Amino acid sequence: MSGQGVSLNRQILRLGVPSTIATLSVPLIGIVDTALVGHLPNVAYLGAVAVASVLFDVLYWGFGFLRMGTTALTAQYYGAGDRRSCTQVLYQTSLIALSAGILVVLFQDLVAETGFNLAGGKDDVKYWGTKYFEIRILGAPLVLLTFSLTGFFRGAADAISPMWLTIVVNIVNLAGDYVLIYGNFGAPELGVLGAAWASVLAAFAGLLYGLIVLAVRYRSYLIQRPGSLFDRAKLRLLLSTNANLFGRTASLLFAQFFMLGVVARMGEIPLAANAVVWQIWSLVSYSVDGFAHAAETLVGNYLGARDFSAARRVAGRCLTWGFWLGIGYGIFYGLAMEPIGRAFTDHTEVSLVVASLVPWVALIQPLNAAVFIFDGIFIGANDTGYIFGAMAVSALVFFLPAILICVYVLEYGLTGAWMGYNCLMIGRFLTLYPRYRGARWLKSFVKEAA
Repeated sequence: MSGQGVSLNRQILRLGVPSTIATLSVPLIGIVDTALVGHLPNVAYLGAVAVASVLFDVLYWGFGFLRMGTTALTAQYYGAGDRRSCTQVLYQTSLIALSAGILVVLFQDLVAETGFNLAGGKDDVKYWGTKYFEIRILGAPLVLLTFSLTGFFRGAADAISPMWLTIVVNIVNLAGDYVLIYGNFGAPELGVLGAAWASVLAAFAGLLYGLIVLAVRYRSYLIQRPGSLFDRAKLRLLLSTNANLFGRTASLLFAQFFMLGVVARMGEIPLAANAVVWQIWSLVSYSVDGFAHAAETLVGNYLGARDFSAARRVAGRCLTWGFWLGIGYGIFYGLAMEPIGRAFTDHTEVSLVVASLVPWVALIQPLNAAVFIFDGIFIGANDTGYIFGAMAVSALVFFLPAILICVYVLEYGLTGAWMGYNCLMIGRFLTLYPRYRGARWLKSFVKEAA
């Protein structure tokens, strides 16, 4: 391997491995809350936290543009050596994050009512789920501000700080759950409400850690005057970037919730099997996302420096890493889907359905990994308008007709639902690959914005 190739791999791994660790820990708050609440005497507590955690996952995923947009803009300014603009992006996105977080808290009743009505469940599940939601939602402004900080760190080629930030959040949440749910160390025994307060404390700890890192490591950025936060050109760029990323995420969420709605009407066994398969599927997404984040940072840095050939090289190398990860996961799932299914559930009929979906989970993994990396490349290039359009086309033109035909015309049941979701991924690949092969994404907004 050439020295240049080794250097690229070192850059990618330096960012990709910590980002993977950070990304894999993202869903742990809901998982830990669910696991520890599951030992309380009232089974309704478990359902309440499980449903509420899904609502928070969706809510925060919907605001993921704060992290992605901040990375996309900061990465290019950082590559161009424009510290002032990096700081300006941080302040602008932090203002948006704080405003959005406050609005979410103010309209929490509407959010909770809509979410729990869609999720269903018995009255006691809704009651305790709402109580949990009302407390945990207080941490929304803190979480969204943390998204902005994480995006800033990653844009500045710093994957270590976000990794430690997520570790701090999860340690505080775990400790808070242990103390507040069961009333250990003299604390009040708050049960399911203790889990919610632990999540708020974890959000505060994460934001505090991020602010400390910002003050210590990025002091040279903060002492510079960032310029007007309402600079029209830069604000327009920020808002268009975030709007496109929000549209992209909304299109993806539409497909996922439509599929969930279809499967939920098939009965308990398909629904349970789908839940297991979805956990398996998500593992690949979270793993490969670490390398997608590396692509965001490095592609953005090189484009900001106007080194377009290096941006192309690092994008290709990130795709190679993603492809081989996809191959590895595909082989693993091809061999281990049945025992994985049995590990998730004692119900034989459910594990058999899980095992029957091997072709639709295993064979698609290399293509899935490529799609995730493509997203990272185009976010780093701030080609967000294109990925919004590509996701919308994939959801409406590829996925929607496919799942309707496979489930309701051909009557393939759960297999048909996953065939439809595979078509979403195929659509994403077919719309993103030609863009990657071309050169329209190899551009920088820094010169135009200067």
